[in-house]
Amino acid sequence: MKIRNIIYLTAVMLFSATSCLFENDMAYPDIPADIVAFEVEGQETVSIDAEKRHIDVVLDEVSDMSRLKVLNITVSEDAELSEPVPEYLDLTDTVRINVRTYIDNFWTVSATQPIDRYITVENQVGEADLDLANRNAIVYVSENQLLSKVRFLDVKLEPEGSVVRTTTGAADDGSLETLACRFPMTLDCVHRRSFLVHYEGNTYEWTLKVLKKKISQQVNEVQTWCYHAKIYGVFTGSGTPTLEFRKSSDSEWITVQDAVVAGVGISADVKGLEAGTEYVARVAEDGAYSSEYVFVTDTPEQLYNMNFDEWHSKGNVWYPYAQGASPSVWDSANPGAATFIGSSTSPEESFVVSGKAARMESKYAVIAFAAGNIYTGAFGKIAGVGAELDWGVPFTGRPVALKGHYSYSPKPIDNVKAPHEDKKGKNDRCQITVFLTDWSGPFRINTTAGRFVDVDNDPGIIAYARLESDEDTGGKYREFNLPLEYRDKTRRPKYIVIACAASYLGDYFTGGVGSTLYVDEFEFVYE
Repeated sequence: MKIRNIIYLTAVMLFSATSCLFENDMAYPDIPADIVAFEVEGQETVSIDAEKRHIDVVLDEVSDMSRLKVLNITVSEDAELSEPVPEYLDLTDTVRINVRTYIDNFWTVSATQPIDRYITVENQVGEADLDLANRNAIVYVSENQLLSKVRFLDVKLEPEGSVVRTTTGAADDGSLETLACRFPMTLDCVHRRSFLVHYEGNTYEWTLKVLKKKISQQVNEVQTWCYHAKIYGVFTGSGTPTLEFRKSSDSEWITVQDAVVAGVGISADVKGLEAGTEYVARVAEDGAYSSEYVFVTDTPEQLYNMNFDEWHSKGNVWYPYAQGASPSVWDSANPGAATFIGSSTSPEESFVVSGKAARMESKYAVIAFAAGNIYTGAFGKIAGVGAELDWGVPFTGRPVALKGHYSYSPKPIDNVKAPHEDKKGKNDRCQITVFLTDWSGPFRINTTAGRFVDVDNDPGIIAYARLESDEDTGGKYREFNLPLEYRDKTRRPKYIVIACAASYLGDYFTGGVGSTLYVDEFEFVYE
């Protein structure tokens, strides 16, 4: 899903399109030649890169890449496919699709099909090394594990639905024996073993070797939050392990009582810590101690002007930050559209939770619909028939939720544009979005080139949350607590985007004139 409705006002497009008509009336029209939606059967995710004109599809494990049924392909308005796309596509190789405007525009489509393969045994050290080309596997176990009695917990070596049927290896008398596989099961792995895996009428042979690996007790990872930390360590497997921690400034160690031992690993979620404080942790095993692991808990960061009390104006343009504030943190599409409709995002002083609030109203801007918005980042410039702006401001905190207050008065959708004609007459919706990223810099939105954040597939997005509602709050503020869903709890954020819009389909020139959203007193929640 590409979130575009909260990044610009339709009036920006109108202004720049008008400029182009007067300043460059001899040039070819700049008509987007984009594929805006693409789906094949068995698709798990899709990434559409309008700038490179490339579509990357990730398939589930069981789909036949050579024969994928096309479920949907939609191109931008005023563009068309030069010829119908076949009912089935062969994505074992890259496919080209021609999107025609007044010229040919060739897109490429490619697919990947990741398969989850694993071997798990007791006293395992790390993940198995898998040589996919030769179907060889190496599993490492701790030094005290008997290779003649390795307990296999689970094995999956081919796509979902495959079955590991038999294994062949040494018997007690040294001869070879073949056994039916029923996991968990204990096997002699002094020498190599083979496994026969059946999948869709085919049989695949995998060769397995189990090796001992020397390990030392240690804390190898700590995931820090503000008031708790997840500690992960390993031990030799020969004794009884415990986890211990203390403040760096203290001398007394505290033993974690609810540590979890799995194989040669030990872990615990240690709660009740102090924010912004240095601690040390170690693994203890029968009187022997690992080296100390130093970690610092997070601080509960907030952003400037999350209460929306700071504003200033230039002419008829309102800016959601104090005059001269650096960095500004917040911006809106007002700078690109105020000439036509004034500021659709403005400070509210009477209807507030406290201080001031941000008010966003959907309007009809000259000849098209426009939705008010506010976001963390900066409006850039009018570019071609669209606009450029930067999404995201520096931020390293890891909140678990965004809380605040909003009030919404939706109107029936009276302005529609393809492909959302079916929304006419239905209630408009507001939207509040937040996501944390480890981008190397702000994301440069370019509406002319069709470059937007692909929230579902952008690998830089670490955590995401969205509130979307068509409910009328009855002229009152409603408190919300929006939990962030973390896709990766090991990566550190570098940037944050918060974006709010009065009409959730404003990017499609679709919404209800008069739909009004107020937001006030935002705050991050930490644990």
